[in-house]
Amino acid sequence: MRLFHFVSIVSLFTILTFVTPTYAEEQYLEFIQGLRDKNYHDIALEYLTQIESDKETPKEIRELIPFERAMTLMMFSRTQKLPQDQEETLNRALAQLALFTKQSPNHPKAGTANTERGKIILEKAEVEIRKAQTSDLVKKKEYQAAARKLVAQARAIFQKAYNLHEKTWKSFPATFIDKQKEPEKYAARARAEIQFMSAQLDLAQCTYEEAQAYDRGSADFNRLLKKASEEYAKIHERYRSQVGGLYARMWQGKCFEEQGELGRALGIYNELLGHPGKSQPIKQLKDNILQFRLICLNDDKKKDYQLVINEAEQWLKDNRSRSRTAIGQGITWELARAQEALANTEGVKKSDQERILRQALTNARFVNAFRGKYRDVSRLMVGRINARLQGNSGGDPKEFETAYGLGQDRVKQTKALKEKVAAAKTSADKKKAQVELNQYMEETARLLKIALILADEKTDPKELDHARFLLCYTYYNLRRSYECAILGEYIANHHHKDSAQIALDAAYLALAGFLQAYNDSPKEQRYVDNQHMEAICNLIATKWPDSDRANDARIQLGNIYSQTERPAEAAKWYSQVPKTAPQYVDAQIRAGQAYWNSYLTAMSRASDAKPEDVNQWEKLAEKHLKTGIDATQKSIPPTAKTPENLTAAKTSLAQIALNKGNYQEAIDILTKDPHSVLKAIHLAKGKKRPAKGVQSSEFANLVYQLQLRAYIGLQQIDLARKAMKQLEESASGSGGESITDMYRQLGEKITEEIERLKSAGDTKRIDDVRKSLETFLTDIFKRKDQTYGSLVWIGETYYGMGQGAKENPEVARKYYDKAAAAFEEIQKRQDASGDFIPGNFQVGITLRLVNCKRQQGEYEEALKLITPVLKEKDKSPEVQFEAASILQDWAGSGQGDSHKKYMQAINGMELEGGALIRGWAYLTRILQSSIASTGRDDLKKMYYDTQYNKIEARRKYGIAINDSKELEKAKYETNVFGQISVDLPDDVWERFNKLYRQIQTDMGEDPVDLERRQTASETVAANGAKQLDAETPANTQQKVAQQPATEAPAQGGSNTMLFLVVILLGIGGAAAFYFFGLKPGKKARPSYQLASNVTMPSEIPAPPAPKPSQPASAKSAKPKAAVDKPRTKAEPEKEKRKKSPEQSESGKEKRKLTPEQIAARKAKLAKMSPEEIAARKAAIAKKKAAQAKQQKQSRPRPDGESKDA
Repeated sequence: MRLFHFVSIVSLFTILTFVTPTYAEEQYLEFIQGLRDKNYHDIALEYLTQIESDKETPKEIRELIPFERAMTLMMFSRTQKLPQDQEETLNRALAQLALFTKQSPNHPKAGTANTERGKIILEKAEVEIRKAQTSDLVKKKEYQAAARKLVAQARAIFQKAYNLHEKTWKSFPATFIDKQKEPEKYAARARAEIQFMSAQLDLAQCTYEEAQAYDRGSADFNRLLKKASEEYAKIHERYRSQVGGLYARMWQGKCFEEQGELGRALGIYNELLGHPGKSQPIKQLKDNILQFRLICLNDDKKKDYQLVINEAEQWLKDNRSRSRTAIGQGITWELARAQEALANTEGVKKSDQERILRQALTNARFVNAFRGKYRDVSRLMVGRINARLQGNSGGDPKEFETAYGLGQDRVKQTKALKEKVAAAKTSADKKKAQVELNQYMEETARLLKIALILADEKTDPKELDHARFLLCYTYYNLRRSYECAILGEYIANHHHKDSAQIALDAAYLALAGFLQAYNDSPKEQRYVDNQHMEAICNLIATKWPDSDRANDARIQLGNIYSQTERPAEAAKWYSQVPKTAPQYVDAQIRAGQAYWNSYLTAMSRASDAKPEDVNQWEKLAEKHLKTGIDATQKSIPPTAKTPENLTAAKTSLAQIALNKGNYQEAIDILTKDPHSVLKAIHLAKGKKRPAKGVQSSEFANLVYQLQLRAYIGLQQIDLARKAMKQLEESASGSGGESITDMYRQLGEKITEEIERLKSAGDTKRIDDVRKSLETFLTDIFKRKDQTYGSLVWIGETYYGMGQGAKENPEVARKYYDKAAAAFEEIQKRQDASGDFIPGNFQVGITLRLVNCKRQQGEYEEALKLITPVLKEKDKSPEVQFEAASILQDWAGSGQGDSHKKYMQAINGMELEGGALIRGWAYLTRILQSSIASTGRDDLKKMYYDTQYNKIEARRKYGIAINDSKELEKAKYETNVFGQISVDLPDDVWERFNKLYRQIQTDMGEDPVDLERRQTASETVAANGAKQLDAETPANTQQKVAQQPATEAPAQGGSNTMLFLVVILLGIGGAAAFYFFGLKPGKKARPSYQLASNVTMPSEIPAPPAPKPSQPASAKSAKPKAAVDKPRTKAEPEKEKRKKSPEQSESGKEKRKLTPEQIAARKAKLAKMSPEEIAARKAAIAKKKAAQAKQQKQSRPRPDGESKDA
């Protein structure tokens, strides 16, 4: 139809042009303006393109085409529904104005073009205000700030025009100019005065628009409206007899109206409507005023609906030709509003109600036919009225429009019901309100599904997409998460080309649905939701790369990768957030933290398992952290409270500096203002530290440890001692770690630092670190004012340095000697005073001394020291673990027939005086049982170490006595462990797999991998890049730096995102992305203090066959568990009653290899090519498959079961 109108109009204009060329040239601009007045903006644009390509178009008209196109685009933007479409159109308008001024810089309208540029920028500010009205709180503030920035740009343009026009106007004499005698001078002054007056109106309009960029009713909103009304009043006072002055008066009334002063506003409107002028400009002004008056009369404070109906109908009757203009649509809309409200007024007869509603329906449909700001609200009204009219006759809606409109209206009302649930004070009231809300939303979903069923080929595809979106949103509120996610993803992938914003919002809603499902799912099933969230985030970032939602998705995807232990992938996505995005600074800090976590984790691995680009991660971490820190510090005043993410970022940057040996740089980062890290973590003396956040004891300990390490590196002894005191105060505070355990952790940190330097091949830094530590520790040890804490730290640090010097036994022995000296000094002072060791740490100190003796190779002395502890703490797993480790290390020392102690380490033994070492086999059984009965994850580390040591001890014993049976047992036990263990962590499985392959190699077999049992949740590891271990000793404390101080609610969302969708009906939304961080795992009990209430089951029978230990020193684990009595000689060996591993399931004995045969097989394998080895493996696999099939077919079957069952 519009095409028909266009062809008809253009044809008529062509005829006029052909008949009267001179007159037609004068009509070009009027014709274009006429099209704009009728809202035929698309036709006007097509017409401008047509005359631009027409060679017959006059030159003066051709020059104006960019200008007229800009004006048309600006007016066209006011009819567009989506903010991004409006923004794009306004940008095109600005480009056309720039083209005009470039092509025709001396054109009379070149100055006007600059003013129009300011008006277009003001229009862009209105678009930002519109965005703010349909956004969550965070986005709303951003859009409002963007709007105010645009208003400031427009004001600068108008102020420049004001100064120019004021100067021009003042250049004319203030005396009377005779129009007859000096017509040119008279016209020039009149033109200058109009331009000066327009500039004043533009500046006042800027103030009005700036008010709109604040929340309605806020102090800033009212202040600016008052200021705008005063500016309009001054303009009216100066130009009260001119149209510009009357327009200023109208806008003054509008300011009063928006401040709620309807009486003053109506007084001004009535005054202006009584103006005697009848010119066309005055008539257009009065039309505007009438619309504003009708808005006031329709207000809930007035409710003068009948008067609105009378005045609106009279205007429409008198101005039929103008009903399609923007003013005509506005007045018709106010008429429809009044009619619907009047029909709903109590006391109106039912017959009158239906009549009035049908009139309102007709008017709403008329308005809905036009693009613009009334289209959405009129569509809602059409749906409401249709539903009411059809509801009176009973039954469901019979057409898409009605069901869709009713669904829209119900979605809009959901907010009030949610507020009712939130306001409920008692649990009973809350439950009742929630039931009411759920029932309401279920009915909403049903009506929207009816709408989708009623849709046909005539249905507007954009409305169809929006109906799907509303249903998707309703599913989300009902926590039907997968239905929400699937529908949202469908919209995102199959939307109409004009529904891009709906599609983007739907994609984000799908992400919210999967996130909600993730929170509602059992832990082992969450991997599915993780995969879908990754896919949705990738879709958003790929399909809408420049949108705010894409940046939110990038951060969300980074959070997902972080939580699934893939920090390198997380860092990649965080770093893709562009500089122009509001989230850029936060994303930079997140990227830096993720890269640093990746580096720490990777450097803690064996050298052959490190990613190739690990060295780049440290550099990228430093780069992103510095960028984020600098930008954050610039954005907040020096005296403002330091944000937690800034404190955490600076702490990580200090770690990086320390890792590179830049000690002074590390100190500067931690101490210097603004926003000093030390000041941020400081608490007044006696004040309790929180459990989480940067002021927590754990994070404060980390900072003070870094400070101490830096001062030691600088050899500033006094400052280092002061840092030690601060560290002890932090650790001893309420809720903090014990001083002892804190120093133990510090020793471990030093070990890890040295290991990282080894991995990096930085021998010079290793020497520097060791030298600085030795100098400081020697000085501290020589002082007489030693405390228990300082001696513990000396011992732990030397012990850590010994661990880090394993490659050089002589150097390591020296450090262990010094560590032992520190622990012996503690024992000596305890013996002298009786109260030097605080609390229950006596046993822990003894164990550490035993550990040192073991590392020194003084096994008999170690057993002597641990014997009384075994008697006192017989059921302590830590004590039993250390005792078995002594036997295992002694067995591997090569001293005489020490290899026999491997079996003692496995099976246990009785010492002089009746003390019992229970051995790996029994400890393994007890730990396994405790984990199964209590579900305690903190026991698993010790359990894995115990299992490994048991198998390794048997393997080494088999090699020592050259017995293939023991190797078979070791292989069998490893295989059994793999079969019974589900979802082993990567590092644990890799460790046992390496052991399994080594045993096979020792036996002369072709090594194959240990079978790994997994639940479905483990498959998430395969959905992308390699996983890195989440909880390494290197980064556990660092992650505390990245935790929020408060927990987000678990119900209804996650700690990363709370999503309430943005829809075009004005339903607000919110998307909050909280502080990035991975939660540290449960802490193991410090090895110095053993729980007094630890009990272990005493009636569990002895395990079948005991088993082995790590080649080097076995790490002592620290959980609480229980140990039963070891098997004595009188107890039967149950493994003798079991089928030996040398027998197959068929009962046939396996072929045994002699040591010579094993050696020959190894030599043969070493000479084989890779192709020959591969062929051999294939043949073995085929043979095993055939054997398995034969065994299956030969097994006994119940009656009636076939071989194929």
